[in-house]
Amino acid sequence: MNKRKAGSSRQKQGARNDKSLDVIEFMVKLQRGLMFAFGVILMLGTTVVASFGLMGAIQARAVMLNDGASPASMNSGNMPQAALSIHYNTKFLEYLKAVFTKLRMCTRQNMPANAGQVFRNFMLAPLTANTTEQSEGTVGSGITITTNYLDILLGQWCDFENQSDKSFLTSISNDQVMFERNMAYRLGFTVDDLVMAFFDYLITLDSKTSNQSVTTGNYQLTKQQIEQAPFSLMGQNVPPMEGGYYCGSIHPFFVGDLLALDNSNNSIVDIMKHTPEGQLKLEELPDMAAGDQVKVIELFGCRWMPSTNQTQTASYEGSSSTSIRTYLAGMDAVLAVKLSTPDRSSIGDGQTKNINIWRGDYKPGSSFDPCAVIGAGSSYNLIAGFGLPPDTTSRARCFDAVPQTT
Repeated sequence: MNKRKAGSSRQKQGARNDKSLDVIEFMVKLQRGLMFAFGVILMLGTTVVASFGLMGAIQARAVMLNDGASPASMNSGNMPQAALSIHYNTKFLEYLKAVFTKLRMCTRQNMPANAGQVFRNFMLAPLTANTTEQSEGTVGSGITITTNYLDILLGQWCDFENQSDKSFLTSISNDQVMFERNMAYRLGFTVDDLVMAFFDYLITLDSKTSNQSVTTGNYQLTKQQIEQAPFSLMGQNVPPMEGGYYCGSIHPFFVGDLLALDNSNNSIVDIMKHTPEGQLKLEELPDMAAGDQVKVIELFGCRWMPSTNQTQTASYEGSSSTSIRTYLAGMDAVLAVKLSTPDRSSIGDGQTKNINIWRGDYKPGSSFDPCAVIGAGSSYNLIAGFGLPPDTTSRARCFDAVPQTT
């Protein structure tokens, strides 16, 4: 019995000794592994340091001897597919455009189709006062009322452009849209010049038309002309245009003169900065046509629209300067009549964006082009007339001055 217990104790002691040996052996292996890993890290660190040192030496040598890394073996001269390729911007840049304002200064009238080629406006001659006392019991004589009239003859203005089918079918840009816009600009320019010619004629018809022209000194436009012009019209009983404003066209140079150079006491700048409404006078206001905007300056009951398309006079008043004309219109100063036909060009208010012209593709098989070598085009066809009311009193003020801003 005692011998069996002693044997069992020796077996347990042997097992504990075996476990101790296993732990010792594991610790030895772990120590050897850590030493190996540390050696690898030390070796890698030495390699990295050596690499940085080598790179530094190469850079230093390149700086000293200017013989660094070899350049690219393939440059633009070896790659025509890169050097000779061009990317074309298919969106055209905007060209410099004038703002057209003269048609906004007209009374616009429509003439129905199939009603002849002459538009006639009638106007009664105003009766004067009768201060003669009527004799009692006497009927007296009736008076005659005079009716005046003035005719406006319709004219026609047309232009077109067309493109060969080959160019139309191979172009990378949207040429039709861009050409249409340019043609609309041409028509707007034409209408603006036609209307302006009638405003200029008013100077010959009525001398009061130009009584605000600056004829002395350096011929500079000041607040005096801008302020006097509407009151000069009021003095001739000329009412404002629809909306309650006189409508004017002024060159941007004069806007610069009024705001920058005319800084005297009670000048336009001085008045505007002392009124709470004055801070809003130069903001952009929407015009009568949707989708377009025009800058409007409101002063003294007038709406002034800046435009560079104004009549100019070289050697003004015998000087070496060139004058530019400013326009202000009241009701019915100039009349614009358009023939009402849906298939003809519509000029709206004269702005390029509001002018409708034709553009499209030509159908093949026509008698004048049976091979359809003309692919597309655009055109305008305006039938309209411009003229004055049957009156000898000018309803506009057109005056000259020399701008100081250039």
